[in-house]
Amino acid sequence: MISADQALQIVLENVAPLGVERIPIVEALGRVLAEDISSPRDIPGFDNSAMDGYAVRAADLAKASEASPVRLTVVETVGAGKMPTRRVSAGEAARTMTGAPIAEGADAIVPVERTRGSGALVEFLVPVEKGASIRPRGEDLRLGELVMSAGKTLKPADLGMLASVNRAMVEVIRRPRVAIVATGDELVDVDQPPVGAQVVNSSAYALAGAIAEAGAEAVILKVARDDAREIRERLAEAITFDVVLSTGGVSVGQFDHVAGALDELGMRQLFHGVAQKPGRPLKFGAVGYRPIFGLPGNPVSTLVCFYLYARPAILKMSGMRRVGLPRIQARCAVEIKLGKDVTEFVRVRLERGADGWLATPTGGQGSGILSSLSRADGLLVGPSTETLLKAGAQATVLLLGAGGDGGAVAADELFEGRRHSQ
Repeated sequence: MISADQALQIVLENVAPLGVERIPIVEALGRVLAEDISSPRDIPGFDNSAMDGYAVRAADLAKASEASPVRLTVVETVGAGKMPTRRVSAGEAARTMTGAPIAEGADAIVPVERTRGSGALVEFLVPVEKGASIRPRGEDLRLGELVMSAGKTLKPADLGMLASVNRAMVEVIRRPRVAIVATGDELVDVDQPPVGAQVVNSSAYALAGAIAEAGAEAVILKVARDDAREIRERLAEAITFDVVLSTGGVSVGQFDHVAGALDELGMRQLFHGVAQKPGRPLKFGAVGYRPIFGLPGNPVSTLVCFYLYARPAILKMSGMRRVGLPRIQARCAVEIKLGKDVTEFVRVRLERGADGWLATPTGGQGSGILSSLSRADGLLVGPSTETLLKAGAQATVLLLGAGGDGGAVAADELFEGRRHSQ
């Protein structure tokens, strides 16, 4: 078996960003930009007022005070979206609303609060400096200025910037479509109460949620029974997608047909078996450029392997540059026993202590105890060199529940702290 770090390296070396698609900006949140965007004009396109007030000549108010106000004649009112029609000359002012253009001849804005009166003759109570409360043309962007570069993950403010430069459509990296193939005679769907030895196909729904959280599109295919032909047919359908996730059937039992079916479909196996807990039987390979993850059947193993390997692959294929789960350092609140010679990912809840985060296991760590993963805030990385972490020991915790590129670590940050060499 290979190490968890080696497995992640192999996965990331065998996936690449997908092609480009053009979409409306209202659908672009969280997507990765595939083109450079430059401004087609100065923004704002004219000097404008930063507040409601009066456009004046600063020289006219040099001696203004409350005791000796300066009276100016208001020649017009300029609202937002309107152009001034009069020049401001000596002894004059233009009532100007927030965002409205500055009248020719004026060089400052005096806020309404620093004036007295509201008719054609207004008293100004303070002096003002040239440029005061004026937002100059091109303050935000200049004509031809680079607004954002390809590779940027788009945030809400970015959508506003795209709109401001009249980009209703934008080119982004295509999101992967991910097929989920659950296998096993024992599986029933969520609306069917299990009887006898049956269990609900919970893994498919957990995976679908995790895929959506990563910004990709999940498609749950019909369950494949423990029949070699049926499994092969379902996997043949799945490899028309960008990514394939199968659950179960990757071990060495009598009814584990996934490995054989994948071989028949021409999968190039890159590894099978990882020295980790849970998720030891993980299988990874590719058919052409499509990554195939043969995930273990137990629900915790399925989802943990997804978070550790499939999620980074999906994010990289989506164009993300930071693909790992966010991580923090925490101290063990209690003694934690670890498996020998494996990297163990312990489900923990986190609490803020006096000197930092404290991590406590959420309960039983068996690979079928999905409730302990549901209650977890993260996965504590138990190093392969240790069999025991004492209370108070410091450890890395991978945070769960984070969306794509949201505070994620770089692709070269591996589980036990070593860097990926390229």
